[in-house]
Amino acid sequence: MTATEKAAAAVLAQLTSAITVATHQAIANSASGLGGADAAVIAKEVAKETAAVVINQTNNEPWYQSRVTLGALLVLVGGLYSLGLNFADGSPPSVDSLTSQLTAIVGASTVLHGRWVAKKPVGA
Repeated sequence: MTATEKAAAAVLAQLTSAITVATHQAIANSASGLGGADAAVIAKEVAKETAAVVINQTNNEPWYQSRVTLGALLVLVGGLYSLGLNFADGSPPSVDSLTSQLTAIVGASTVLHGRWVAKKPVGA
């Protein structure tokens, strides 16, 4: 079991009991005609969906599931490839192309560093 799966299981375990209690109370206070078994099924599904959101919001997903990481890696590879092509033909790159390539490389590197060291989402 990976660290992400362990974190998801722990979050799910904590959420399930609270959501089960809240679901039972909501069903008891409504005229829905649902019973206790229905409440348990509803609570289980709500907890499973909620756990996925909590994992995402606490930056605990693996790197390959992070859209930020994947996007930054794409920009980094593109910038490095473009820079390599400029030097491969033997002539020095122009200032404007060199500036844009280095900006992409430094920007992507900064994003990756920030994403990998972040312990909580911005604004949390």
